[in-house]
Amino acid sequence: MKAFESGLLSETALHLNLLPQPYHGDLENAEILLLLINPGLSACDYHIEQHYPAFRDQLMAAIRQERRTHLFLDPQWAWTSGFVWWESKLREVARVIASERFNGHYGRALADLARRVAAIELVPYHSFKFGTSKKFASAREARRFVASVDRSRTVIVTRSVTDWGLPDAANIIKYPATHARSASLGLKTIGGRAILERYGIVVA
Repeated sequence: MKAFESGLLSETALHLNLLPQPYHGDLENAEILLLLINPGLSACDYHIEQHYPAFRDQLMAAIRQERRTHLFLDPQWAWTSGFVWWESKLREVARVIASERFNGHYGRALADLARRVAAIELVPYHSFKFGTSKKFASAREARRFVASVDRSRTVIVTRSVTDWGLPDAANIIKYPATHARSASLGLKTIGGRAILERYGIVVA
């Protein structure tokens, strides 16, 4: 893979100067595991890591599993690209959870999702667009970990379903190719509905 094409940085180039983000949330205890392909890239990501040491510290804590809640569902980081992406993906689900379980309090719903949801990336390195090899040692470890997950936990494979190599099972939700590109978790998706089912909520 060439990092540069015609003098410009390739959209699929991996940005190795940023901290990898292999996962967020409590790998050991989260009831819901969301499987993706790799972290995206925003123009502000370098600025945030370089100029906000508290944020970088939280990223390191997530990698070390010293932080067990999903970093990008914490309103403290609402101004980051990661929070913007994750909150938008879970907004419809969070609104329903807020209404049904937290008297309409959206912040409490997000906090509960941050505790109960973990996300795992197949490749932990940032890029504008994914188009690289999946044969990293970290990808093998991600697959190995997910394959060992207890069947009492819900696994939602939103991206790169074939590459995750998981069997068909009642607790494993696999997105069809038509939904995988956007990795949507809205109320009309199998992933969004599976999250709500963990809360005992059924939507029409």
